[in-house]
Amino acid sequence: MDYLADFPDGTPMKRKTCPMNKNKKKRILLLLLVPCILLLAGGVLLSRKLRFVTYIPVPNEESTAALSNPCIGFYQIHGYLLEDTSSFDLSGVHSLEYGPGLVLLQFNLQSYASSPISQEGLVLLDQILSAWQSTGRQLIVRFLYDWDGDVQGKEPEELSRVLEHMTQTAQVLNQYVSCIYILQGVYLGAWGEMHSSPLLDEENLITLITHLSQVTDERIYLSVRTPAQWRTIVRSPLPLSREYAFCGSLSGRLGLYNDGMLGSASDVGTYAEPEASASLSSYDKWGRQREIDFQNALCAYVPNGGEVIQDNPWNDFPQALIDLSAIHASYLNSQYDREVLDKWALSTYHGNDPYDGMDGLSYISRHLGYRYVLRESSLAGPSSPLEEEAVCTILLENVGFSVSYRPFAITLVLEQTDTGTQTLIPIPADLRLLSPGGQMTLTVPLQIRDYATGTYTLSLKIMDPASGFPICLANETGSGKTGYTLGTLTIRKLAQ
Repeated sequence: MDYLADFPDGTPMKRKTCPMNKNKKKRILLLLLVPCILLLAGGVLLSRKLRFVTYIPVPNEESTAALSNPCIGFYQIHGYLLEDTSSFDLSGVHSLEYGPGLVLLQFNLQSYASSPISQEGLVLLDQILSAWQSTGRQLIVRFLYDWDGDVQGKEPEELSRVLEHMTQTAQVLNQYVSCIYILQGVYLGAWGEMHSSPLLDEENLITLITHLSQVTDERIYLSVRTPAQWRTIVRSPLPLSREYAFCGSLSGRLGLYNDGMLGSASDVGTYAEPEASASLSSYDKWGRQREIDFQNALCAYVPNGGEVIQDNPWNDFPQALIDLSAIHASYLNSQYDREVLDKWALSTYHGNDPYDGMDGLSYISRHLGYRYVLRESSLAGPSSPLEEEAVCTILLENVGFSVSYRPFAITLVLEQTDTGTQTLIPIPADLRLLSPGGQMTLTVPLQIRDYATGTYTLSLKIMDPASGFPICLANETGSGKTGYTLGTLTIRKLAQ
């Protein structure tokens, strides 16, 4: 720095330069230059790591096609009379094309009403279940003693015999937990429908279902015939709550099967008759609408199905659609009642959705159970150069009558276009909580710097771990080996 001093008389001295000034300038210049060099070097290094992303989603048009998914839809019935001398030609079962679908297997134990089930009978049961397991079908199982609507002389005289049969059959059933979905009833009643049996008083009902829940694998759903029976067993007028759902307890795995569905104002005795006085007991039958409201809450967590009967106004298509949706129906008999099913086929659905104009039977078949639609997907890249995480967002909607009552595995698949290399990212979401008419947003963080530059196809894959089948979505884009295509992700460096 220059300095200037004056003599006392005011005469200016010569301007002189501080000998340290040049060194100070060099130091200051160096101090300014070093950060610039470091900043430039850091920028070069950072630019090599920086990733910039673009994402192009595919169109998500909803499909009206029939879907082949596990544990839902119309089922077929196959009956087997178990006796020591019985033999069954199971070649037709083994020849079925492998795939998902519901089958109701009825096993008649009439021959063992006064004795334990013989070893021959248990071997037959095992052979039949093994044959059906080989088809990939999901099984609804019902044990009974009567096929004719008259239990007189066909059922055991002692409750202990029924309990013994439950224990014996459970030892076989538990070996097929991967394919047995629901066990209906408590082995008693006309057609196994839990009515008209002298053994079925309230105390025995609780004893039977409690024992059945103890000897069978907790992954197998149980079902009773009426909501009133459910309340009697659980000892509560309140339906199952989310807190106790999917936990393996008796109340958490106890659903309904209604073989008088839509057959009259009372569903042929499933509910109280319209003219009946209001029940004073929480465990008695209630009127139709109150019972439907009860099922609407209960069957958000446990399955409900059966068969429709008797052509009447209560199963005209518009009314049937309201009630089947309200009770969350997920499975129905494909053959009975044919008059009702034919009536639906001649009806037409009208709505502000892609199904407008579809015949009623097709509409109902497509909405029994869960039906997932991929509505949209997006990807938000890192918001600043210092961030590494992008977020993929996927929106699913359930347009079916019910939820899925089994947990599904959900995976985001990234497949690099050039190499075919796949990265699988599990998504920790529970689709059992995606209620009918509801939407669920799946969010998946992506560490972009962990991926090589290039183009990737993003797909959503949903699987049923129990059956091993993929879950089909109701989208026109269809599914490939890696699931349903969401869109294309491109990752590039700064210089590209």
